[in-house]
Amino acid sequence: MPLFGRRRHHPHTSTTTRHTTTHRRFYRKDRDRVAGGYKAALSNPHTTRQGRHHAKHELRRMGRGNETHVPMMTKIKRALGIRSSHRRRTTRY
Repeated sequence: MPLFGRRRHHPHTSTTTRHTTTHRRFYRKDRDRVAGGYKAALSNPHTTRQGRHHAKHELRRMGRGNETHVPMMTKIKRALGIRSSHRRRTTRY
């Protein structure tokens, strides 16, 4: 028998679970920010082809089909692997 009592383990009540469910109860996604994320995925050169397809599908589902247009120059740069801005080299001292 322990001298100072036992710690009880409550498997169903953890602080992170309680906090997360309480927080999400009042949280709503801003549709403009969600659409902005999908639009950014369309122009991001590191996004996969499947990711761009998914973003385009979701934008059209949201009723924002006009915003799925990607300029031809962006498509050419993406196909050739050309970046619009050079990578900056970090200087180590």
